[in-house]
Amino acid sequence: MPTDNVAHPWAIRSTMVAVSDLDGSVAFYQDLGPFDEIDREDAVAVLGGVSPASIALILRETRDIHHARYGQQSLGLRSMTFNVGSLDELDRIESVLRGRDLFSSRQQIAGGVSELVRGRDPDNLPLVFAFYAHDGTLGPDYYRTVVNLAYSLDA
Repeated sequence: MPTDNVAHPWAIRSTMVAVSDLDGSVAFYQDLGPFDEIDREDAVAVLGGVSPASIALILRETRDIHHARYGQQSLGLRSMTFNVGSLDELDRIESVLRGRDLFSSRQQIAGGVSELVRGRDPDNLPLVFAFYAHDGTLGPDYYRTVVNLAYSLDA
C-alpha cells in the first residue's frame, strides 16, 4: 500500500522573527541548534536545514530605532518552543544560554514526562527547549502546567 497519500500531522515549518541585529541573532541561533544559514539577502536570513521536514527560522532585521517588545497582550510571536532529542542536548543548550547570560530556568513537569529549559534570545524573545521522556504520555497535569506557563513565559 503506497504511503504518499497518508496524512501527516501538522507541524510548524517556519517562524519569522524580527531581530535588532541580524548578525548577532544568526550567531546565537546557530550556537543553539541545528540551524545552518541557508540563505541571506539584505536584512533577512533563513536558518535551518534544506529538508522539507526541517524547521526554518526566518530572521528579519528591523531597521526601526525602537527595538522594544511590548506587554503580554501585544499581538504577534510571543515565544518559541523547540523539542530536543536528548537530555545531553538540553544540557548543551542550557550551557549556551548561561554563557550568554540568557538562561532563565530549568524544570521537570508532569512528574518527569518533560524537562524544560527556559531562556531568551538576544532581543528578549522567550525561548523554551523541551525534552520528552520516550515512555511518557502527556496527560492533564502536563497541559495544566503548559497553560500556567503561558502566563509567565513573556513576563
